[in-house]
Amino acid sequence: MVMGAFFAPLALAGAIQEQALQAVPSYVNPLSGKIEDTGNNPGLGQGMVENLIMKTPTTLLVDAEGSTFITFRAGLVAETQDFALELLNPDGSVKEALPYNIIAEQPENNTRDIQVQVPGIDAVLRVSLVSIPMGREVVGFISFAPEGEVVEIPTAETEEVDDSALTIQENSQNEGATGVADEDRGPLLTFLGVAGGLLFVVGAVAVVIHLRKKNHES
Repeated sequence: MVMGAFFAPLALAGAIQEQALQAVPSYVNPLSGKIEDTGNNPGLGQGMVENLIMKTPTTLLVDAEGSTFITFRAGLVAETQDFALELLNPDGSVKEALPYNIIAEQPENNTRDIQVQVPGIDAVLRVSLVSIPMGREVVGFISFAPEGEVVEIPTAETEEVDDSALTIQENSQNEGATGVADEDRGPLLTFLGVAGGLLFVVGAVAVVIHLRKKNHES
């Protein structure tokens, strides 16, 4: 595969099946739920990938030998280089690099049409390229669906946070502030409650005695 040169379509003449598809560009690996781009910014990354891979026009072609080819449109070609495609395994890992052909280019739109052979419409591709303005590699993914079908864009998996350490830390901080651990507070609070109640009763009795003494004197 030679980048920058045009090749004849892998499958065009003699195709026995043609179907309109839509490309589904994704910043998140739709099979693993992971982000592989070093920028790790799903908020900006999804829009970036959608500018690099157009949803349409996308076409599936099957030739007389049963081989399947997909043609899709890539964007921002003047601002990118070292475009590469890889086929993914079902677990989201890379299975193999895929050669592709550039079959058309639209300079006025800064786009080009790329054709690649895939196992079938369920293929998921890893896309990597270098963004010239950003000065780094960008990684995204493409899956495919029938044109017009509503497709949910995958989101990154959130790792479960073990908050036991945080709870221990909070308890330790509370213990440091009061000098008493949580498990010792129950008896302490009970004691303070009883003591407070006794003080209240003693005070009330003293008030009654004082009033009776005052009434007696008068």
